[in-house]
Amino acid sequence: MTTLRQYLVNSFAEDGFAGNPAAVCIVENWPSEAQMQKIALENNLSETAFCLCLSDDSIEPQFHIRWFTPGCEVDLCGHATLATAFVLFKHYFNDAGVLHFKSRSGDLHVKKTDDFVILMDFPSYSLEEVRDKAEFEAVAAVLGETGKKMETLFKGIDYVAVLKSAKDVAAFKPDFGKIASLRGDYNLLITAQDSKYDFASRCFFPKEAIDEDPVTGSAHCTLGPLWAKHLGKNELTAYQASARGGILHLTVGKDRITIGGRAVEVYR
Repeated sequence: MTTLRQYLVNSFAEDGFAGNPAAVCIVENWPSEAQMQKIALENNLSETAFCLCLSDDSIEPQFHIRWFTPGCEVDLCGHATLATAFVLFKHYFNDAGVLHFKSRSGDLHVKKTDDFVILMDFPSYSLEEVRDKAEFEAVAAVLGETGKKMETLFKGIDYVAVLKSAKDVAAFKPDFGKIASLRGDYNLLITAQDSKYDFASRCFFPKEAIDEDPVTGSAHCTLGPLWAKHLGKNELTAYQASARGGILHLTVGKDRITIGGRAVEVYR
């Protein structure tokens, strides 16, 4: 069996017991897809990232990155990208200014600040409001009692249910079987304006073998533009109200979004 260097990093966290844990595997050659999927299943984390160096330029190195849940490979993952960048900046490319990643979602660029906040340049995704009554009611039914507090429903990559308050977001008790029964490939994000932060959210991906993701960078490629438009501001602070919790700093542009956060290495 091939030996890989693997790190466990908590993303969007200030300490070792918060944020979203991701495994990072630095590879010299790609394992088979079957092997990568088995490693992700063995780790049993929401994401395992695999990273291959393409160019070891000391200032702007280039990589290929792939992300696996315990159930499948995904197109984009924010917290595992942050974790990978943290590992690369800390252990491999201390002097680098920018890391460039090739991925299934195109080219991604990551910087770090002087105090080691990781800034990720990601695509932003648009949403359309769901106006079909039957579709609205189907999602409301999945939310149960919380469905009565859904003010607006959007869809893009996933469904985004806007609730009346951040307290409703925190109090929601999910039925993962019902969420998995949503039409097509849609998973579910719930969100609301918050008094301490600009907005709060929770994210559920049972179709990808992740019941509730602790902190989801990629979901904010959708949530950030939504709230930037609603609040009339492009600089936002978001809180993902999972049991572990996490804070994300967002700068929303026309077609791109910068997602920033800290990370903590747990082991290697």
